Amino acid sequence: MKFLTILPFMFVTILGDSIIDVSYANVPLLDGRIVGGSPVTIEDYPYQVSLQLLGSHRCGGAILNDRYVITAAHCFTGWPTSWHTIRAGSSVHNSGGQVIQVNEIYIHPNYNGTLLDFDMAILYLVSPLTFGPAVAPIPLPLENQFYLDDTPAVVSGWGAMVEDGAASLQLQAVWVPMVNNGRCEALYAVENYTITDSMLCAGYMSGGRDACQGDSGGPLVIDGLLIGIVSWGEGCARANFPGVYASVPYARSFITDITGI
Repeated sequence: MKFLTILPFMFVTILGDSIIDVSYANVPLLDGRIVGGSPVTIEDYPYQVSLQLLGSHRCGGAILNDRYVITAAHCFTGWPTSWHTIRAGSSVHNSGGQVIQVNEIYIHPNYNGTLLDFDMAILYLVSPLTFGPAVAPIPLPLENQFYLDDTPAVVSGWGAMVEDGAASLQLQAVWVPMVNNGRCEALYAVENYTITDSMLCAGYMSGGRDACQGDSGGPLVIDGLLIGIVSWGEGCARANFPGVYASVPYARSFITDITGI
């Protein structure tokens, strides 16, 4: 699988949480870009933010309330918390909107960086966001809320639009159908990857539309509810390999414990 995060300036690109040789182990590779989607404006996705490291786009995220943002745990690799900011309210990731420094990073206590299990983190901002047409929180589902196969979901972000391509400057979005965990696990079993209860899957068996590099940590949404966080996948938009997301319904109690939502 692939999940490439983007580091600013002269830093190296990393696979997963650190520079590792994955040839010896079945380690998920991080996802992160929208493939097969369309350009959209932030007013249609006002919950979307760009998580930035030293001012450069690294991952996506979603607004929970005026002080909390949710993203993927694998987006954090030991850099100081103060180096991270979020940009909200802009359709492009490099200008405009509101830029606010991250004050605290809460990684899910059960996060496993090898399996990318419970791949979720909550950010507490130094100052509150100002809500408006381009900046708004996204409602959450109930704990363990279940979605049927083929339920349409939308994923958005600034990741690359083709595998191993450059990141998109303009926000992109694409619709993908839900895939049940049993089927998803069978598909990924050919690569000896594990699908756990903390994960959700969505994508077309024919491929062509997916989240990928640079979209990591971004929102997967059904009927206006945040149900998943972009986590990992085998390549980008490859046939028979749906995208894998951290499940918000499964981790609902963690979100409540941190944010009170």
